[in-house]
Amino acid sequence: MLLAALLLGLPVLPIELWLVKSLVDRVQAWTAQEPIGPILAAAAWLALLMAANNIALGVPVPMAQTRLNEIGTLEGQRIVLRKTGRLPLAAIESPAVQNLRERALQFSLYETFNIGAQLTQSFLRAAILLAIMLAYGGWIPAAAFCASAWLVSTVSGRSAESLEKLLRAQTPDRRLLAYYAGLMTGRDAAKEIRLFGLGGLLADRWSSLADRQSEETRKAVRSSELRKIGPELLLALVGGLLVALLVLLPGANKLSAGDFSVLFLSVTMLVSQLPGIIADGATLRRQSMKWEDFRAYTALEEEGELPDRDERPGGSEAVSLQGDSDIGRASGMLLQVRGLRFRYPGADGDSVNGVSLEIPHGCRAALVGENGSGKSTLVKLLAGLYTPSGGEVVWRRDAEGRQTCGRPGAADGSAVSAVFQDFAKLYVTLRENVALGKLSAIRNDPDMQAALLDAGSKLRDLDMQLGAPFGGLEPSGGEWQKIVTARALLRDADFVFFDEPTAALDPQAEKDAFELFMRVTAGRSALLVTHRLGAAKLADRLFVLKDGRITEQGTHDELMRLGGEYSRMFRMQALWYE
Repeated sequence: MLLAALLLGLPVLPIELWLVKSLVDRVQAWTAQEPIGPILAAAAWLALLMAANNIALGVPVPMAQTRLNEIGTLEGQRIVLRKTGRLPLAAIESPAVQNLRERALQFSLYETFNIGAQLTQSFLRAAILLAIMLAYGGWIPAAAFCASAWLVSTVSGRSAESLEKLLRAQTPDRRLLAYYAGLMTGRDAAKEIRLFGLGGLLADRWSSLADRQSEETRKAVRSSELRKIGPELLLALVGGLLVALLVLLPGANKLSAGDFSVLFLSVTMLVSQLPGIIADGATLRRQSMKWEDFRAYTALEEEGELPDRDERPGGSEAVSLQGDSDIGRASGMLLQVRGLRFRYPGADGDSVNGVSLEIPHGCRAALVGENGSGKSTLVKLLAGLYTPSGGEVVWRRDAEGRQTCGRPGAADGSAVSAVFQDFAKLYVTLRENVALGKLSAIRNDPDMQAALLDAGSKLRDLDMQLGAPFGGLEPSGGEWQKIVTARALLRDADFVFFDEPTAALDPQAEKDAFELFMRVTAGRSALLVTHRLGAAKLADRLFVLKDGRITEQGTHDELMRLGGEYSRMFRMQALWYE
């Protein structure tokens, strides 16, 4: 609609100029003995056309621009957010990808279309005006105008490109500025900032970084404007000379007053709209560079995960197609890992190196190791959140050995659940928090209440708002733990990951959490990641991870008799309780 409205206004221009010519010629030829009616009629037609043009374009065009701005902004953000949700976790954590996403969000679908439409209209208007000049033999001013316009637009385009490259280079600093601002205004760091008096330090860092960016931008803009001084002076000189050239054109003395007025208006209109054309061209050039970032982000390789259970044909029962669901729940899942390797982008070595292990059906295993040994990385690999650099992960639903996933490294999304150390505390309703485990059950109050009860939660009002920042209840660390566990229970998965789930809990809450782990994983396969070896010894099988490798495996008694790494860590922890 916007483009159509802008283009429909183009035929008005030559009609207006023709009416101007007609009016001026009538005025020139008029004498006191002649009626003034024809002159007034020509003036009235000209005024009517101008009024109709202003009304026709002055009302719908701004309305269309406002609506397109809203739609374009939301659509661009929607595309980026959806793409982010499909990317592998390793890509989401990458600073390079975060910088690219920041730049992609700066691309504006609306501005690109709007500027493009305006440029199209401006070029067509300029073509009409140039055609009128050439029709009157004004090829010299037309050529001078085109040459100066090309020179100025070239310089402006290069200046716009250099400024956009600077903004690209400043992306990491802009992210850091936003981080500092979030620390100073957010709730999470408020206690430490006030207790240790960090507000001034963070404010100084923010100001220093902002001042540096401002100075870089100022220098770049100054350099850009200095480069444009010469071409812009030339354009101003040419604009002034073009009017003088009109009277020097061959055959200028044969032009009527109306002809000269049309030629004069054509020249002045061309000169007056040229700065706008050049500015729009520079803006479109910057948007094209932003489009490159937008396209690069949307072209990133996505995670090849299987769709969620509720999105497959057959609804919630589709998960049982790989085998008898009762057998799966009774015996859990079989997990086989062979030669698994993973290296973070830019790292010198593998974080997980040649890991091979097996967790049989219904086995509750524990993964232990010192901080930095690679435990959480391994869990993310097993859960399919990271793509392995090498090796394979195989999941099988039942004892007959039927495989449940289509690619190594990712289990059937409906058969696996997890409670992570850094689980998501969502400031939504309790119902929505728990229903993340199984969205199809969001209105199944009995199942959701049962999951909360089994998890040991005391909360029952499913529609209560959680999160103090939004006026809701702020659960304790232990209560959040139970909400997240209820989320995992609602999924009714055959394999459950517990990744350091008690790291932030007090001793009693920790004891309750381990008892809960043993209760909710009965009849399922599970992997508990913990550095609390007193709880790990309850597992059916133990794996010791050191420097990204499995160095020991067996039962608690077997590893204690072995006298290796596990025995050393267990005895060292036991000293704290003697």
